[in-house]
Amino acid sequence: MENRLHDFVPDDLYRAVVLQSPDWLWVLDETGSPVGLSPEPNYGLALFRWVYETDLLPLQQACRRLLQEREPFTMTFRAVLPDGALVWLEGQGYPLACESSGWQAALAAKDITAFKKQEERLTRLAYYDPLTQLPNRRLFQDRFIQSLHLAKRYHHKLAVIYLDLDDFKRINDTYGHATGDELLTMAASRLSHSIREPDTVCRMGGDEFVVLVQQFEHREDVAKIVGRIAQTLNQPFELNGQTMSITSSIGVSCYPEDGHDIDTLLQCADTAMYASKQQGKNHFRFFSDS
Repeated sequence: MENRLHDFVPDDLYRAVVLQSPDWLWVLDETGSPVGLSPEPNYGLALFRWVYETDLLPLQQACRRLLQEREPFTMTFRAVLPDGALVWLEGQGYPLACESSGWQAALAAKDITAFKKQEERLTRLAYYDPLTQLPNRRLFQDRFIQSLHLAKRYHHKLAVIYLDLDDFKRINDTYGHATGDELLTMAASRLSHSIREPDTVCRMGGDEFVVLVQQFEHREDVAKIVGRIAQTLNQPFELNGQTMSITSSIGVSCYPEDGHDIDTLLQCADTAMYASKQQGKNHFRFFSDS
């Protein structure tokens, strides 16, 4: 004779197990909306009212397919708790058979917020410079590939600006590496505020930075951006009661004139930057003029 759990476990114990579970559980009503129990007061009654706006439609569609077509699903989505806290949930929808009311469906979810936060931290470590918080070389390469694809498709131009802080070693030697790091952080902030919204600035390492310029018409447009960068970096820095001034040597390469891939354009911009430095520092030069 088949043994079934509910023959031995009272209904009030079932309810206690559900309420004390760290996970959420909903039963789908006839419209496909999840309604049920939850460990959070007022949260388990109707899931859709708490789901983050951009995640709502895919979840609604999955729940309707589950109820109407018996199609299980696994989905990650965000929800906003009554106290305003944002949580990440990993939900699994599955059909079930109930003797009293025929076929139904349920959605169970677990809180994966801590995992998502750790994932975001690891992603930031992989793609951002820990000192300046600017994109690193890896993220720059990803954005360049995306931008190059669009530039080829829509016949746009791109430019790579390569800059080096002049005599930065002297700052480290005179004031120490901690002050040098603070100067780099302040310079990175100034760079971020001196470029246009669609452009990207990244730290290549040491005191070298690169800016990816998108969708410009003429070389003069890039020259204006370079001038704005040089001007903002030339403003004195106040550090630990000291006033410090730095300049930069800048080189520029352009797509498609100077190259069609990231390595070529970086090398051309780097070559132009060194030509600027040899010219006497605090200059900029286009690769095509070198």
